[in-house]
Amino acid sequence: MFRTLIALIAASLSVAAVAAEPAWTASETKHFIIYSKSPPERVRDLAIDLERYDKLIRMATNIPEDKDSAKVRIYEVDGLKEIRDALGVEDDSPIAGFYTANSLGPFLVTPRKTGYVGPYFDAELVRHHEYAHHMMLQYYPEAYPQWYTEGFAELIGSSKVMDDGRIGYGMPARQRGDEIAVNWAPLQEILTKEKPWGVDPYGQGWAVTHFFTFDKTRAAQFRQYLAALNSGQSLADAAKVFGDLNTLDREARAYVTGSSFEYRPVKVDIALPVIQSTRTLSAGEAALIPEVVAFQDDDLNQIDKKGVRDHELARRQRNLDRTREIVQQYPNDPYALYFLAEVEYSMGNYAQSQAAADRLLAINPNDVHGLARKAVDMATLARNLPADQKSAKLAEARSMAIKANHLDNLAALPLLAYYETFHEAGEQAPKDAVDGLRQAVSTEPRDTHARELLVDELASERQWAEAIYWLGPIANDPHDSPVRDSARTKMAWLKSQLGTQPATVATK
Repeated sequence: MFRTLIALIAASLSVAAVAAEPAWTASETKHFIIYSKSPPERVRDLAIDLERYDKLIRMATNIPEDKDSAKVRIYEVDGLKEIRDALGVEDDSPIAGFYTANSLGPFLVTPRKTGYVGPYFDAELVRHHEYAHHMMLQYYPEAYPQWYTEGFAELIGSSKVMDDGRIGYGMPARQRGDEIAVNWAPLQEILTKEKPWGVDPYGQGWAVTHFFTFDKTRAAQFRQYLAALNSGQSLADAAKVFGDLNTLDREARAYVTGSSFEYRPVKVDIALPVIQSTRTLSAGEAALIPEVVAFQDDDLNQIDKKGVRDHELARRQRNLDRTREIVQQYPNDPYALYFLAEVEYSMGNYAQSQAAADRLLAINPNDVHGLARKAVDMATLARNLPADQKSAKLAEARSMAIKANHLDNLAALPLLAYYETFHEAGEQAPKDAVDGLRQAVSTEPRDTHARELLVDELASERQWAEAIYWLGPIANDPHDSPVRDSARTKMAWLKSQLGTQPATVATK
């Protein structure tokens, strides 16, 4: 009896411990889907903060509302360890959050707390900084110097909510401390050189961006400078709009070393309540959060260095292995099967990807992602079939992609799938498929795979200027990567094909 009582108490304590574990929820707002284990009040405050900063960026840059773009997923993880595990970097890495995208769409991963000492380098700064990158690359995919992309993100990140509820746009970047004034690269260098020596893109990037934002005369000149760069002028030629660069540098240094920075209190009104819906994640989806935030599907062939490529391939294989193990625990979880299909496809395992999609469609025959992913799998696997079998498979695949598009005509994956049924089969894609690919890239602007497909398609049609336009966001990514290096090589080739004629490009 005594043993039984002890066992019952232990069991009840175990159940209580499990029940006490906070559940992952997904809360949807106008522009975001927030994944978090925080209490509802914290998620509500996070949602309000994100929507207010979205509105601030739109007000500062004249970005209009865009109903067709995908919502950005925000993953609020416990701390920096989860951030670094997702990226596969060392524990002492300075990275405190990141923004990226894949076939699942654009997303940010930020910590609940950064763990850094001091009041300035907090989770809010990281979140606002990374979201500023998203907005710039989505809506202004032009050529920007790295110091400006990071400087603009720091300008947004350092803007704080004031006691009266307004946001202080342009508040000092106190997290940068004295490094701004101490580590100063001359503007003669950073405005005219592709790789300026000694420039800190975060500290000085913020300071110079602040100067060009709040000095009215220089602000107008800076807009002309960026316009000149994007018209094809060299850095040195574009910098001529400033006049004497020695004078400009003295003005900027005096501005930065002055007693205070100007900032603009901005009233940012948003509609309340912000959260439109909230759901609790299924057990399988919640278990896969670490694998989801670690998932990358950029083309490994773009990595020139074999050692780096092998390291990344091994990291992705480990992520796939963990995903397979988790899906075995939740074999009927629709999200788990969908994610498995995506990861298998990204690793070139097309038959396994189709098998996962088939299991998903057996549960829900109208699952949009399952239909679209299976369509691409079938088209890819049909490459080497006899002509009559290949034709039948491609017809079935296209029918699936069309069905998925009819079920959700705003989703990007069905449009991409329809194009892929021609591309993967080695066939010329018709105009409606290429138009659909354009729409897919506009909806999921940070999906590098879809964007590269569009660039290559346009290049094959000798539409050099438009290809250059669509390649811009990858080539101008502020973060160094093999994908960016590959894109810049391709960009140089496209510009050589374009020649010296003016570039007239279509916008999204």
